Amino acid sequence: MRDVEAYKTIKVPLWVYENAKEVELTLLRKGFSHIPPEVLQPQSCPICNSELKLTKGRNEYLHCDHCGYTQQFFEPAKGAPEGVMLGTAIGMGLVYFLNRLYRRVNGEK
Repeated sequence: MRDVEAYKTIKVPLWVYENAKEVELTLLRKGFSHIPPEVLQPQSCPICNSELKLTKGRNEYLHCDHCGYTQQFFEPAKGAPEGVMLGTAIGMGLVYFLNRLYRRVNGEK
């Protein structure tokens, strides 16, 4: 598996940055309790429906050996992690978005 804790720099429009900052602040205030468990701790890959495996680095990650999908493992009972940063906020938004895009209706994509 590739180094999922490596960082990349991207340019985003100002409106994306401002929205991501709002998500970051809201996560710090509200935690993860309002985010569905299938987004925080999915049992299967939202893209290909294969099993996700727990891997550890500095953080815990869910990884799909089939398509390579990776996301951080979040524990809703703990609220928001102390180190919620802009990248976490953006990542959570993308995880939620992918889950909605690949949402299964009656067991199908």
